[in-house]
Amino acid sequence: MQPYSNEKMAFSEHFSELYKIIRISAFGVVIISLFLSFLIDDILTNWLERLSLGAEDYTFSVYSPYDWIDTKWALLLIFSIAMILPYTTLKIRSFALPGLYPREKKWFTFSLFFSGVIIPVILYLTWFVAIPFLVNYFDEISMIKGGEDIVSARYDAVSIISLGIGFSWVLVIGVLTTLVLSMSRFFGMVVDNESRIRIRILLISFSLVLLSLPKTYDGLRIIISLLTVFFADSISRLTPIFEK
Repeated sequence: MQPYSNEKMAFSEHFSELYKIIRISAFGVVIISLFLSFLIDDILTNWLERLSLGAEDYTFSVYSPYDWIDTKWALLLIFSIAMILPYTTLKIRSFALPGLYPREKKWFTFSLFFSGVIIPVILYLTWFVAIPFLVNYFDEISMIKGGEDIVSARYDAVSIISLGIGFSWVLVIGVLTTLVLSMSRFFGMVVDNESRIRIRILLISFSLVLLSLPKTYDGLRIIISLLTVFFADSISRLTPIFEK
């Protein structure tokens, strides 16, 4: 009985280390969010100024102060998650690597690298390259000119930022869903070539996307949520199931 007891305790202690990583990461998100809360107004002001380069008749308006507050807190959470992801994935890699075979280590490292590095990079390019470019471009082709006068354009700042927030949530939730489903296959949690937690994870992810999308996406929430879980599920099925 003693060897079994020791083995069970070792198993419990092993996963307590994983829980510790998750707990520290969650605490890190809170701390980063609190720190960024003092800078978010300046960050948003500078970001909005990037959208008006070369156009003196831009006017940004905030039609709903409460939506503006919700938007700022959503941005804080997204930026905080993006900043903590590299640390979390690095710690998870160090946690799991000693128990993996060489062929498993390569796939595991690649998956975590994509989650911890590629997601922050894509978010940065989306917010500071893609959105400013698209907004400036569509504004330029839609300006109405008549004689010497140019019709003044007003833009809802919340709506513009909400477009990026929606894409960010879809990206983060979609990739993390793919990673969780892939990990379940990777570690042998499968029955008839299906992950045992597949349905639950897909339902959770569907609900998270549905609830996190801003009002700007009203009318498309269900479609976007379905597409997110569909692609996450399809990509996760490419994960190899290694024989132990």
